[in-house]
Amino acid sequence: MLRVENLSVSFTTRNGKSTAVDKVSFELNESETLGIVGESGSGKSVTCYSLLGLVPSPPAKIESGSVNYKGTELLGLSDKKLRSIRGNKIAMIFQDPMTSLNPYMTIGEQITESLKLHNSLSKKEAQQKAIDALEEVGIQAASNRINSYPHEFSGGMRQRVMIALALATEPEILIADEPTTALDVTIQAQILDLLAEIQNKRKLAIIFISHDLSVVNNIANHILVMKNGRVVESGQAQSVFESPKHAYTKKLIAAIPNQAKPSDLVSSQQENLITIKNLHTQFRFSTSLFSRKKPTIVKAVDNISLDIRKGEILGLVGESGSGKSTLGRTLMRLTQAASGDVSFDGKDLLALEGKSLKEARKDFQMIFQDPYASLNPRMTVFDTLAEVLHLHGSSKNDISSQVNMLIDDVGLERSSVLKYPHEFSGGQRQRIAIARAIASEPRFIVADEPVSALDVTIQAQILELLLNITRKRNLTMLFISHDLAVVRYLCDRVAVMQAGALVEFGDCEQIFCSPKHEYTQSLLKAIPKAI
Repeated sequence: MLRVENLSVSFTTRNGKSTAVDKVSFELNESETLGIVGESGSGKSVTCYSLLGLVPSPPAKIESGSVNYKGTELLGLSDKKLRSIRGNKIAMIFQDPMTSLNPYMTIGEQITESLKLHNSLSKKEAQQKAIDALEEVGIQAASNRINSYPHEFSGGMRQRVMIALALATEPEILIADEPTTALDVTIQAQILDLLAEIQNKRKLAIIFISHDLSVVNNIANHILVMKNGRVVESGQAQSVFESPKHAYTKKLIAAIPNQAKPSDLVSSQQENLITIKNLHTQFRFSTSLFSRKKPTIVKAVDNISLDIRKGEILGLVGESGSGKSTLGRTLMRLTQAASGDVSFDGKDLLALEGKSLKEARKDFQMIFQDPYASLNPRMTVFDTLAEVLHLHGSSKNDISSQVNMLIDDVGLERSSVLKYPHEFSGGQRQRIAIARAIASEPRFIVADEPVSALDVTIQAQILELLLNITRKRNLTMLFISHDLAVVRYLCDRVAVMQAGALVEFGDCEQIFCSPKHEYTQSLLKAIPKAI
């Protein structure tokens, strides 16, 4: 159906011309899934965007190559003819549905717009076809939800809408760009099952782009491994994963967390640092500013009691909306608790106010999910770290040497301290965020999804860094994640949350090997099969 030969794409920047895709070739057959894997910057997305003329020119330029779709050469095709194929015969699912869907248009309007453009249907026919597409991807009460806006859907439901939007025109090829990266493990499993079901029904050909090798291993027939714009290995999925030939492929597979925490790193301490009793955190939502109706109360954290031991890493898992991040933010005093008790080494944490709270903050810090959003873009690394040190009493004479020590601890070059956040990669920015969190020499850290958006090799480096830092500094950590394989590798004990409540709590291996609650069992069952 699709043959790509020697595709090369370059970008012209202020620093000169750089090659993003270098002589890439592959074929795609009917009913086949081709998985394209590699780290960020390897050229995966640019390759696929170039097939459909979606890379901006300038600065991009297709230097050479051929893209043949069923006898039609796509490169050099007029915009009008290319539009008749793009979104019609070859459709695309983008990584982030919230930024891909128009927030000002209903779901129905967005699907019918595409249908009327490509199929010349009447408004009534297009609307019925849109309802059918939503029903096919599992949207309940589709005839009503068609009038909803994107923000009224959950992350998983928005991704289903994106699939419905892509499949409404009945394409023959579907390009899926990291469609499950930000989804919970159970929602991810549902989306993958949905794609497989639709593929079998329609004989759809799929190109699946991902940095999650476990996911690709579960769905792909053929694999393309890309590095620095080039294909370094390709072949049958089973062959590539079981007997990788290229050193880079071996490196990617070796970086996948698929085992328990190393026994020599498991914490043996039994003394509690934090004790939580009957903790409640609630949010009030009003339908409108002037509504007379009573506000809706959502119990984000519902009567939770647990303890966190000194020196341990406690994993906190559950689906989006289960209350994980709210619990972490409540412990950080970033969200106000409704009731309950939190004891921090004997101190009543929830009773601290003003100066006493400011002084206590030295002992507990947070690592946020997105380091780019949590770091000040106008401050250098040195200023970011020095601010924390100065705030907590370090003298000006000591700050420079302390910044260097922090930079050394997180594995960055000392020469990078005068750079700004945008000058670093995602993994490097997360290292800066970790350095900032440990700058005040805290005793407790909440890490909220700190590796969810990172490539598998960078993720492995950050996990190793967290293990080393917690051991070296005798830190206690609450590690929040929806990636259960990561939790198993990193954590000593695990707490499982569902709908604000704690449903299971115990030693990590005990939870993973013999889960008792059906919700925990469903989470573990949804983990993609390890390579």
